[in-house]
Amino acid sequence: MTRSQVQILNRPPENNERKLFFKMQLTAHAAVGAAVGVATGNPVLAFFAGFISHHIVDAIPHTDGGSYEVGVENFARDKRIITIVGFDLALLILLSFLLSENRGYNLPMILGAFGAILPDLIDNMPFWSPKLRKIFPFNYYHLFHEKMHFTILNSKYFWVGILTQIIMIAASIWFVLK
Repeated sequence: MTRSQVQILNRPPENNERKLFFKMQLTAHAAVGAAVGVATGNPVLAFFAGFISHHIVDAIPHTDGGSYEVGVENFARDKRIITIVGFDLALLILLSFLLSENRGYNLPMILGAFGAILPDLIDNMPFWSPKLRKIFPFNYYHLFHEKMHFTILNSKYFWVGILTQIIMIAASIWFVLK
């Protein structure tokens, strides 16, 4: 991407553009983590590789709550967000059943997926993240986690973030099922 393309993607949305919300979903992280777990074949390595994959995936341009000023502080105020999170969890459960049905009980796959969603469970949960972010070492981890994000701030290009996630999920499922 050229510098001007990145600037367009990162232009903060105008107030009237804040109509859509789509975040780097747990499903995308879990799918990539599952693929990483299968690739390693080692449960311990799968967990840590899944954890690292989370930050690599976050560095890919995507649309998330930060694009629309949604954070752990105001997460539950918008019913659309709760609906999207519910849909994401349902999709994650469906993906889990699909992969388990085809791969059987595969500990590296499960631990890779868990390692991949753990950063968001630690740093982006409205129930405990605001408190954790005030405690060492979580305060530094939050800064690192935020720094790794390539969030698309221009809602006109939200589809780029959706497309990157669809591609990651599809490629990961293909890899796990092949």
